[in-house]
Amino acid sequence: MKDLGSIIAHIPARGGSKRVPGKNLRPLAGQPMLAYAVNAALSCKGGFPVYVNTDSDEIASLAEKLGVAVYRRSPELASDTTTSDEFNMDIIDALTPDTLVMINPVCPLIESSDIEAALGVFQSKDVDTLISVSETRMQCFYRNNPVNVDINSKLAATQSNEPVQVCNWAITIWDARKYAERYRELGYAVFGERRELFPISPLKAVKISTEEDFKMAELMVKARNMI
Repeated sequence: MKDLGSIIAHIPARGGSKRVPGKNLRPLAGQPMLAYAVNAALSCKGGFPVYVNTDSDEIASLAEKLGVAVYRRSPELASDTTTSDEFNMDIIDALTPDTLVMINPVCPLIESSDIEAALGVFQSKDVDTLISVSETRMQCFYRNNPVNVDINSKLAATQSNEPVQVCNWAITIWDARKYAERYRELGYAVFGERRELFPISPLKAVKISTEEDFKMAELMVKARNMI
């Protein structure tokens, strides 16, 4: 088990959003969407500093009301073209953690138990990066080429197919020192060098990129609240 040192979690939530306007502040099943990521992070056992990483006064105000710290990124790191490579490096430079955890606010079904499990796996493996993924054994193609099926034989049972893993970035964890070294050498770092792909339940993997995603996530949160 490696030593994680000082852990910092950040929740990136810039003010602009074109596909789902104002999604971080928009009520989802009675709470602003941002609140789900904040509450999940703050509920983790052991505790570690949690920051909402934003350029928005309105989002910063909400974060403070939710009882979480605010990291104010510069306007230059809040454009449509800003990459996670850049805003992760920015917060690493400013706060100097040993381990950086990113919790994605557009995945509102993630819970503290998922974050704790991801940290446990990251600590137990010889990796510098952990990325949450969704898995499917459905027949997959890329540019009309089969990915996990043999099209020159009889159709196999779906459960016998190799799983295809899709990054959803609900939870991502990095060795901050390795991240910084890689970024300074190459100009990018989010995929890391030695990575662990961490499957999460499809019931929690909904990522809000479109209006339809928002409606689906809201229905799932409401259903969960009824259990």
